[in-house]
Amino acid sequence: MRRYMLFFDIDGTLLDDREKVVPKSTVRALKKARENGHLTFICTGRCKNIWPNDILEIGFDGVVGGCGTNIYYHGEELLHATLPQDLQREIADDLTRFHIDGVLEGKVNTYFRKDYWMPVVVNIFKENGMFSEACQHCWEEDEELSFDKMALWFDESSDMESFKKKYEDRFSFILRDPTFYEVVPKDYSKATGIDFLCKRLGIAPEDTVGFGDSTNDLPMLAYTGISVAMGSGNPDIFSEVDYVTAPVMEDGIEQAMKKYNLI
Repeated sequence: MRRYMLFFDIDGTLLDDREKVVPKSTVRALKKARENGHLTFICTGRCKNIWPNDILEIGFDGVVGGCGTNIYYHGEELLHATLPQDLQREIADDLTRFHIDGVLEGKVNTYFRKDYWMPVVVNIFKENGMFSEACQHCWEEDEELSFDKMALWFDESSDMESFKKKYEDRFSFILRDPTFYEVVPKDYSKATGIDFLCKRLGIAPEDTVGFGDSTNDLPMLAYTGISVAMGSGNPDIFSEVDYVTAPVMEDGIEQAMKKYNLI
C-alpha cells in the first residue's frame, strides 16, 4: 500500500464545531490509517498551549501548530518561529491604540487586552475553558511578551484598516469571518509546515493528504497531493479541493479515507 502523510485541521474537521466532539468513526479511521503505515498529523492554527489533550491522546505522529510556526514529530520539537520582542510590543501597543480585540497566541502563553469586549473573545476568556488561567496574560501589563501569531476581532469602533495597512507586508491576514482575522507571519502557513516535514522525512508532496474546513486551511489544501473539505465547512473552499466529503458528524473523515483507499 502506498504510504501517505495525512494532515488534519482540528476545529470543524476533527472536532465538530457544534457538538464539540470527535466522532467515533474519525477515531476509528485515524487508528486504521496508522495501522496501514500512513503518518498522521494534526495541522492547526492553534498554538501549543491550546492543543486539546483528548485529541492528542487519539494518537498522531506529530503536529503542525500555529499555522506552521511550531512543528513536532514523535514528541520532538523540530521548529518554533516566534516574533522579535520589539515587534511584539509594537503590535500589542497598536492593537490597544486602534481598539482591536483578540488573542495573541504563543507556545506557552496567550494574551488578551484588559478591556476585551467582542462577544467571541468574552466567550473564549470566560466561558469555554479553552485557555487555562495559567496561560492567560494581559498584553498591556506584561513587560515581556511571547507570541507567534494572532486572532483578531473588531467592530465599528476599531481601526482595523490602519492596523492591517501597517503590518500587511509582514503578516498574512486571513479573513475567517466578517469581523475576524487570523494573522500569521508571512513566511509561515499550514503549507510551509507540511513542506518542512516533506523535506525532513523525505516524502513527496504528492503523497500527502489534507483535511480542512475553513479559509485558513486553503494553503494546506492547495499544497497537498489530495485535498478534502468537510461538508459541514465553509462553502467558499469547496471549489478549491479535490473532494468534498460528508459533514464531520456524518463520518466525513472516514468516508474520505475509504474513498482514497487509505483505510
